[in-house]
Amino acid sequence: MKKPLLHELKRDLLPLVVFIAIAVVIAVGVAMSSNYTRDTGSEIVRYQNSSIACSAVILCILCTVIPVLQFSYRMKQRSVDLWYSLPITRKQLAFVRTVGGLVLTLVPFTLAYWLSAAAIALRGSELHYFYYLPAYGLLLLLGAGLFGVNAFLFTRGNTVADGIVFIAAWACALPLVNMCVFMSVPSYEFSVGGEHLTGDALGMLLFTYSPVSTVTNLMHEWIMEGRLEELIRIGNSLACYEYPVRFAFLFALFFGLAESAAAYLSLFLFADRDKSENAAQVSSSWWGYKVIIPVYAIAVYAALVAAFGVGGEWDVGLLYYTVITAAVVFVLYFIYRRSFRLKKWDIIMVAVILAAGFLLGCILHGIDLLILRLSGGIDLLSVLSGAV
Repeated sequence: MKKPLLHELKRDLLPLVVFIAIAVVIAVGVAMSSNYTRDTGSEIVRYQNSSIACSAVILCILCTVIPVLQFSYRMKQRSVDLWYSLPITRKQLAFVRTVGGLVLTLVPFTLAYWLSAAAIALRGSELHYFYYLPAYGLLLLLGAGLFGVNAFLFTRGNTVADGIVFIAAWACALPLVNMCVFMSVPSYEFSVGGEHLTGDALGMLLFTYSPVSTVTNLMHEWIMEGRLEELIRIGNSLACYEYPVRFAFLFALFFGLAESAAAYLSLFLFADRDKSENAAQVSSSWWGYKVIIPVYAIAVYAALVAAFGVGGEWDVGLLYYTVITAAVVFVLYFIYRRSFRLKKWDIIMVAVILAAGFLLGCILHGIDLLILRLSGGIDLLSVLSGAV
């Protein structure tokens, strides 16, 4: 095992230098350009930036790109035959490539992180620099976990394109399901730590990249202010939610560590089961299109059914979206099979998807009506329907 590891580290030396150079230039450049002082005439206003967000973005990019580079050998018949002919087991090979990938990911991040922090310190920013240490430890841990998650998802594909699709699709799968389920839950559905948290807000914490993002937001506030507010705001240009800080922090750690532990365990358990003849073939893993297509289709169609209601003025619109959903699902199965000839099971699954989505949509619509009658609150689904 020692010789393969040394060979892997030597092989990764050149790309390591390239990734270090790119990461450091970006991180230090952002730190130097965004942290400055401006004389307003009466006083000097100091603009501060911890630069931790830039380092976190670099970490997320590396955790996405490096697994693709490290495990793409499985997707080509010639390369997979070469690698599988080496005098080590496939599980050991997966371990070696994982260690090499972690080095390519965490070393550039480490140098970019600390050099950008040093650049900000040299500019004279008045920050609480001690908190860079716990922030680095948490991001390093969660980054290593995110690498494992993306590595496992990528290796479930038999082509590079399929593997990338699996990484992106599963990153958004849980938030999509959360949106579908909680779209009928009124505001302030439950309380955490004395503060209210809506069901749809929880979806922002369920992306595979959310643990890194959440911890980054918290640590940025700590570095800047030396303390944390009771609530943390997380969101984007479309929506922003407030979370109790303790809940967000503990949820991010638990979610990130749990999914990464499961991913690493599965990555090595499945290593010996992967067959070289599957390279460049249809990706038939249960972690692939077999599950992704039904999950996305059922969630989206159920949301449409719940939004437009059952019976009444929305019947025509619901029929239209039913036809559109069926057409899109058929197209997805064509892409999955790489052919216009589908299997009987695929056609059955389209019917199952529509039936399951319609049933779930009816249940959500009923919940919305029940909540409206019991609480006298706002009918969120009617508002959504009007917006659409």
